Amino acid sequence: MANASVSGLTHAALIEYLGLDAFLLQQQPQTLYSGFYACRKNIEGIEAIDFFFAQQLVELVDRLADEDKVVFFHLCLALSFYQRQGHVCLPLGEISESLFGSNLDWKLKQLEAEQIATESLSVEDKSAMQAQLCAGYLFPSLIQLEQVLDKALDLNSSLPIKFEPPYLYIRRYWLYEQQVADNLNQRLAYTPPSTDVVAKLKTSWPQLFSFAYQDKTKIDESETDWQQVAVANSIGRKLSVICGGPGTGKTYTVARLLTALQIAADSPLSIMMAAPTGKAAQRLKESILGAKQDLLAQGFSSELVDSLPDKASTLHRLLGYKPNSTQFKHNRDNPLQVDVLLIDEVSMIDLPMMAKLLDALPQTSILILLGDAQQLPSVETGCVLSDLTRQALGDGVSYPETSVASIKQISGQVVELMSEQANNQNSGYVSFLTKTHRFGGDIGLIATEVIRSDINSSQLRLVKHQCFDVKENLFSQDPNNQISYFAADLVGDWLVAAAKHYYGRVFAAENIAEAFAALSQFRVLLPMRVGETGVVEVNKKIEQALASVHSHISYKPNTELVYQGKPIMVVENSYATGLFNGDIGLIWPDASGKLMAWFENDVTAGTQKYKCYSLARLPKVETVYAMTIHKTQGSEFSNVAIILPSQNSNILSPELIYTGITRAKKHLYLLGNLNIWQSALLNKTSRHSGLAAKLK
Repeated sequence: MANASVSGLTHAALIEYLGLDAFLLQQQPQTLYSGFYACRKNIEGIEAIDFFFAQQLVELVDRLADEDKVVFFHLCLALSFYQRQGHVCLPLGEISESLFGSNLDWKLKQLEAEQIATESLSVEDKSAMQAQLCAGYLFPSLIQLEQVLDKALDLNSSLPIKFEPPYLYIRRYWLYEQQVADNLNQRLAYTPPSTDVVAKLKTSWPQLFSFAYQDKTKIDESETDWQQVAVANSIGRKLSVICGGPGTGKTYTVARLLTALQIAADSPLSIMMAAPTGKAAQRLKESILGAKQDLLAQGFSSELVDSLPDKASTLHRLLGYKPNSTQFKHNRDNPLQVDVLLIDEVSMIDLPMMAKLLDALPQTSILILLGDAQQLPSVETGCVLSDLTRQALGDGVSYPETSVASIKQISGQVVELMSEQANNQNSGYVSFLTKTHRFGGDIGLIATEVIRSDINSSQLRLVKHQCFDVKENLFSQDPNNQISYFAADLVGDWLVAAAKHYYGRVFAAENIAEAFAALSQFRVLLPMRVGETGVVEVNKKIEQALASVHSHISYKPNTELVYQGKPIMVVENSYATGLFNGDIGLIWPDASGKLMAWFENDVTAGTQKYKCYSLARLPKVETVYAMTIHKTQGSEFSNVAIILPSQNSNILSPELIYTGITRAKKHLYLLGNLNIWQSALLNKTSRHSGLAAKLK
């Protein structure tokens, strides 16, 4: 039976199409709810905090007419709900004349996935569907919404909300957004480098990018070298944003940018580096240390190379974390003492943290932001990197006239001129690195297909590499074959085999260095924490599989086990120990045989050092054979497995899958139902924010 498509229909059309108009109309609230549970019965997905936020705001405008109170309550309810989903604001134009909190769309998606023709639903089917529906709240027209908000704000101008058409904000998030916009706009002014600076850089340029000059027979001169463009474009700017996926050479590029800034400066610059997490900061530090060795090999003086930083911190440590406080030591009144600040993994930074970071950074300082704009946005509110790059992504890679001239003068690279409409001397602060130097073959191709929501090409690639059983030689991959796909019915058998093969190597290690090296070879990545294929359950299954072949693991259900070789992840910041949320360690014996928690520490003279802690001193930790994709940002593993859930979920998106895929350096295992894959690629992540429009 052919399925009648419902895509593209408005809520009103869907309701009429299914004959649900009378049913849903009866469910629309005419008065305020008696309590939270009555509200949740009608509005799917809300939490108590949403209800009580809306309830308290309604109490502050008690003189509002009863029918307006119902509209205002649901606006505040939706505002709180949207903010919890990471949105900075509520777009009134999008919610007007639409259902909020209804699971109607979700039920229709289920029907389509099951290939049930909605036009053929019987009366009994429709009755059953009605019984499962949360009716939701049908918002009135945009004009009516704006009128109700104007009335409420006229009655009480001190409400903790801000209406800035077409967006409604919780006031504190509007203030954060305004603060970030004002600060960044002050940094956008571009000053073309002087003749002397251009001359200095042109002299050093062949040495900075020696690979491009040593053997020009291997270089396609018609191809733009975006690494050189990014460095040249950043000279003369107080704000530079350099974006690229894994393997595009972001840290290689930024090491040369920092060197170029030192060459151009009249006196040595003080430079600091930071990242959102301890793991990301460690990787940034290691990459820059490696780049410094390369610069020495290219003939740069040790004095110049030593002027580049060799430490990176978390943002919390950089700003001076205060226990039990949302404020930091460094702020506008006590700013950071730095000439250049480099921040990596910017996609992970939420709006409030960016506001606090910019508040602590002097306007005279140069700010360099690195990240992958196509990765997942921050866990908390906002999508700062996406906002910063939205115009550049929309208009294509082009630069204002002054930047085009400077880029050619310094690097010899020719880039596209912005259109007259978009041309603004203060724009062009974004540079994209598009050529990958790590990913070739299928991992890079499927990552591109996923972020473009190319369902057909990506599914054909998976099917091409489908495995139909779990064989003993499964993990002896051909380096030219980077993908293995397994259908959902093989997940259990595959997981047991993979755990024994990869994690068994950790237990076989002779020392802590070998154990960490083995652990970095593989990780299971999951979209969610809970459920049959969530982090909690999958970690239990892996631990149980390992206990069946390793006698030192005495597996007991619902018992926290401690044993040699167990990987752990810190899930809260601990400034007393220097351990931070996301840090990964191993349980391993010290010289006396006592089990301790070991974590990677500094790299000294090219050798990785480790630090151990008593188990009693550890902050809260979790087992980490498997981890959420969100937690892997800033990390890489030789081999990665992504297991899709058995049911559709709104958390699945192209950005989530892309982030998981790009953690893999050598091989990707994808396990699950292709229907779920298809749904994920159709569910593009979109966060509402007014920041992009405020950047001038």
